[in-house]
Amino acid sequence: MIVPAIFSNASPTFVRTEELDELLQKKALLAFRRADGWVMVGVDEMRDPGGRRGSSWKDRKTLSRDRS
Repeated sequence: MIVPAIFSNASPTFVRTEELDELLQKKALLAFRRADGWVMVGVDEMRDPGGRRGSSWKDRKTLSRDRS
C-alpha cells in the first residue's frame, strides 16, 4: 500500500507502507497519512519503537485476520 507523507525537508511524497517504519526510525518524515487522518511525527501518538503500543502494521494486520 502507498501512503501520502511529508519528508523532513517539507517535500510531499508517497511512500510504501513497507518503508514507513524505516523512514520513521531515520527521522526522515514530518508527517504521514493513515486511515483516521494525518499523523505529525513527534506530536501525535504512535507506537513506540519496542512495539508495545501495537507492534508493526504487519503484525496488527495479521492479528486482525486471526481474530476474524
